[in-house]
Amino acid sequence: MSTSSIRNRQVIAIAGAGDLGRYICEEILASPDFSVVILTRSVKHPPQIPLRNDKPTLTFQTENKWFTTLPHPTAIHQTNYTLSSLLPILDATHATALVSFLNIPDPSYIAIHAALLTACAQSATCKRLIPSEWAGDSERYPDKPAYYATSRLPFRTMLARQAEVEWTLVNCGWLAEYFLPARKSYMAPIKGKFPVDPDGWAACLRGRRGEEMQSWTCASDVGRAVVELCRVPKGGWERWTFVAGEWSSFEEAVKTIERFYGRPMPRTYKSSEEIRHALAEHAGDDPISEELETAQVEEMMVEGYMTCPKEKTLMQRDQYFKDISFMCLKQLLQYAEARDHV
Repeated sequence: MSTSSIRNRQVIAIAGAGDLGRYICEEILASPDFSVVILTRSVKHPPQIPLRNDKPTLTFQTENKWFTTLPHPTAIHQTNYTLSSLLPILDATHATALVSFLNIPDPSYIAIHAALLTACAQSATCKRLIPSEWAGDSERYPDKPAYYATSRLPFRTMLARQAEVEWTLVNCGWLAEYFLPARKSYMAPIKGKFPVDPDGWAACLRGRRGEEMQSWTCASDVGRAVVELCRVPKGGWERWTFVAGEWSSFEEAVKTIERFYGRPMPRTYKSSEEIRHALAEHAGDDPISEELETAQVEEMMVEGYMTCPKEKTLMQRDQYFKDISFMCLKQLLQYAEARDHV
């Protein structure tokens, strides 16, 4: 690759690149138009590793830390997520957009994201921000999950009151990789919360026996959507951006998995009444308890809070993402079956 082609790439800064962030980084790096700057609290350099599916592969570290030994133009920068730490990085790397995966469930989210926003505002080049949201229909249900009321909502107010930095809140519903065995994806299992446990081969369906409409998206498709958003000319972002690979129910998802593997999956059920009781019983838990967190996730399922609005999502697909072939669950299962890792 020539020096001039590297120099002409747009630089996207990634903050808090955890499980989902790995997929986004891979898709950005697969594009000839972009390079990545990874922001992290700690830096380690693992041995060189091979490509995965002809893409640069990112690796795991202890305590869920991962980094990459990818060739130039990938860079890793240590930061404590304060303005004085962030601004020199954005300016030195000439980043044009900052994407956050800092999924913080308490008010400390506000201070950290305020620093991200201020760093973008003061940066000479980085005038776009995608904060950490990655939920379902946060436009219609702005305070769901419940911890968004004390974290995301106040920061959204800060975003709306300024005009220097362009921003959008990306919502993708459930991540379809949770339907896969843990060894197949970067996504750490959320056992006890996600209805399907592919490793334990069991399902716990909430509400109306898992018949509520949901939406989900493959993480790699979310990454491709982020790349396409960064191609949109300045001023072209909407306040809310929705992506979805499929609309279905968890009951139908279990049936799809059963048909694919050719064996029945045992089901248990948890009613909406049981979920409401758990929410009330643990409402005062501070810090948030495992029981309260689980009940809040279950509430998202039965009330449809994680379901992207279909009409608007499809409109935006035509507007921004027409070059992406979003995978449904059946296609993901087929894709994963033929590979060690997706």
